[in-house]
Amino acid sequence: MSEQANKLLLYAAEKGSLEGVKAALEAGADIDFDKPDTEITSSGTALFIASRFGHVDIVRLLLRKGASVVKRSRGSYAPLHMAATQGNTEIVDLLVQHGATLDIRDGFQYTPLMTACIYRKVDTARRLIELGARPDLTDGDHQVALRYSEMGAAFGSRGSKECLKLIQEAIKSKLLRCCNPACGKPGYRKSMKLCGRCKLTRYCSRDCQMQHWSVGHKKCCGHDEYPDEGLDPFQKMLKNLSVWNLLWDVLIRAGYWIVFLKLIIIIIGVGVVLGVVCRVFSWGNWT
Repeated sequence: MSEQANKLLLYAAEKGSLEGVKAALEAGADIDFDKPDTEITSSGTALFIASRFGHVDIVRLLLRKGASVVKRSRGSYAPLHMAATQGNTEIVDLLVQHGATLDIRDGFQYTPLMTACIYRKVDTARRLIELGARPDLTDGDHQVALRYSEMGAAFGSRGSKECLKLIQEAIKSKLLRCCNPACGKPGYRKSMKLCGRCKLTRYCSRDCQMQHWSVGHKKCCGHDEYPDEGLDPFQKMLKNLSVWNLLWDVLIRAGYWIVFLKLIIIIIGVGVVLGVVCRVFSWGNWT
């Protein structure tokens, strides 16, 4: 019965059925159940799925029932990454209000702000910065939010241009924000105190730290980094090819795959023409 309830929970979360989610939980479903699709991918938990499809009422219910905001899909995404990717700003707010760490990392060391910029979700990127997400973080090699926005803007993407402006202004200000969502007070780095355990969240006062700890950071603290050991061999290969991965993501994720395809066609066409010309000249010399 519980196995059937688990499947019903994921199905209801995907379809947006609040009553279905309630029924599944009442039938004994594991609120953090995750169904593997393959050896390296999974559907994600009900919270992850609802965050993806923008079902705000279901997200609110699951959070109230104690769903984990840090449990990831096998693809290494946390619910906050998925909400940012889809531009579900209200859900981003809900997750952060329940303790989700703003700068949580996925398998490529991307933060939710980075993914919001990759997918040109301007409103979500703006809200993440307002909540305290750091615009200057790197994946170990690049300031991803800035780099993707620059490259997307170079291709003429309006969304990327707006994201670029947001990121540049945030970096230029040199201001950080208190990670307690009830506060969000801006301040310079030296005036902020880091969480002594995770070193990721920062606060303007001890009171803010204690309040944030009580509303959810206690459950998230220490679960926000995603080590290489959690990556499958294919993901590790992509991570090591960071420059190529960066270019590929800009073309594919930002919707410029058609530009890439046209470029390939042009290169092939030029090669064919040159081949024909060379053959004609070689025939002329032979005769």
